[in-house]
Amino acid sequence: MKRSGLSAVIMARDEAKNIEAAIESLRFADQIVVADTGSDDNTIELARNAGAEVHSINFDGFGSSKNRALEFCNGDWIFFLDADERVSPELAESIVKSIVDNSEFDGYAVNRLSYFLGRPVRHSGWHPDYVLRLFKKGRGQFSNRLVHEGVELNGAASKLEGLLYHYSYENLDQYIEKLNIYSRLNAEEMYKNGRKWHFRDLIVHPAATFVKMYILKAGFLDGVNGFLLAILSSYHVFVKYAKLRQLNYQAK
Repeated sequence: MKRSGLSAVIMARDEAKNIEAAIESLRFADQIVVADTGSDDNTIELARNAGAEVHSINFDGFGSSKNRALEFCNGDWIFFLDADERVSPELAESIVKSIVDNSEFDGYAVNRLSYFLGRPVRHSGWHPDYVLRLFKKGRGQFSNRLVHEGVELNGAASKLEGLLYHYSYENLDQYIEKLNIYSRLNAEEMYKNGRKWHFRDLIVHPAATFVKMYILKAGFLDGVNGFLLAILSSYHVFVKYAKLRQLNYQAK
């Protein structure tokens, strides 16, 4: 099957344990770009040895940094992958077919299946989880957000068959570490947008998060992991607003 120029991009930092497997799952692409944001481990060396084109960039928020990584792509189509994600064979086939068929669509969303503590999360509001990752060059870019950025597409979109596996949190230490980073960025973004802290934020939003994930989104069907995920997610929301309060008071 003839390929139509496809560039795959991975943004990484200290991802030595993940980068080789992530690159391996992208072998169907014509160009594999790794944008490193300051690794202290041997991520860069491993990526180059695996055949990727490596560029070092500064990190100034997920949205703007990912857009900077897109500048290294020379394909007609771009597919973005996080270092802890893997493209399934079925999804790889769907990506190549959609490009070769010269589809009427400008972008495609893929169904991501995330893992928590080694097990897939099929409920809790985490699945199905369609994220737009494949798009024509020049027709899409990431929203300029510090965190929780997404692709903004100028054109029509569809969905692809096959799963994108997301091995997000292997243990609780990793979850807490990422929670600290993301909650800080969330708080900074809210503060930058003029959001004021209110006492009810520490009560209402965490409680609502737990109810939504564990009950309304059937997190109880994910077993103990579903309960842990709902508790930790509500704690994440609590910490986010606590950090917003800190920013509000520091500005006085």
